[in-house]
Amino acid sequence: MSDRFREFYESLGERYPEDQAVYSTLSGQLRRKWILKKIKTLRKGNLLDCGCNTGTLSRDWSCGDVFGVDLSYAVLKRGKVNAPRTAFVQADLCDLRIFKPESFHNAMACEVVEHLDRPDAFFKHLYRAMKNGGHVLVTTPNYSHKRPEKVELGVLRSYGVTSGTSGDSYLHTAYRPEELCTLAQQAGFSILEHGSFEHELRGWLKPITLFELLFSALRKKYFPASKFVQLSERFMSAIKLNLFVIMDTFSFSVVLKHLFNQGRRSYIVAEK
Repeated sequence: MSDRFREFYESLGERYPEDQAVYSTLSGQLRRKWILKKIKTLRKGNLLDCGCNTGTLSRDWSCGDVFGVDLSYAVLKRGKVNAPRTAFVQADLCDLRIFKPESFHNAMACEVVEHLDRPDAFFKHLYRAMKNGGHVLVTTPNYSHKRPEKVELGVLRSYGVTSGTSGDSYLHTAYRPEELCTLAQQAGFSILEHGSFEHELRGWLKPITLFELLFSALRKKYFPASKFVQLSERFMSAIKLNLFVIMDTFSFSVVLKHLFNQGRRSYIVAEK
């Protein structure tokens, strides 16, 4: 990655408690539950966690050694406390030559490919690092109409992050399941499974999202770096969590899974 990516993610890692912030949200909790269930279907052996952050998703892997790779040294330092059994390595995911060929039985890249400027290089290097028969789980945001390209710093400013990978924004795109399949197949992988998840969040969140967009515009204008931004994010997160609990009590989440063909997250399971 270029220097601007390294600088951004190091600054982000030093200032923003990403794992804590993400997995306290409704989407983060559903995502974590789904991923932890899915990685139990992987084969026995070691596991490479690509874009591991502090190692929260892979720390309970019990079928072999765990290796975590991230671009930010700051998050890896915290990872040593959060996941003491994990062997952390600072490296660029688009260049995994730090590992010998055919080193890993399993790999996961959850919510990281959408941040890579060269995803094709990542899949190529990951293929090289995997053992024959090795399995890979990849998840990303999904999209319905126009593919997103980048997002503004937003709440990150209130944590002291002042510059993104491109001015006031940073790379954050999305992939449909079939697009992930293409990337993996071009690198040499065979697709075992593909699809989407987080159907439970489709539809009913639209009005809340529109309100958040309006409120975000006001925050950006009047107090872009205020701690109030963090408080408002937590408040909206609590509203979503409580609404979902009510809906789930009446099994509305089951209905939503049948109403929407595509969930908010894409995934593939691939094999070398």
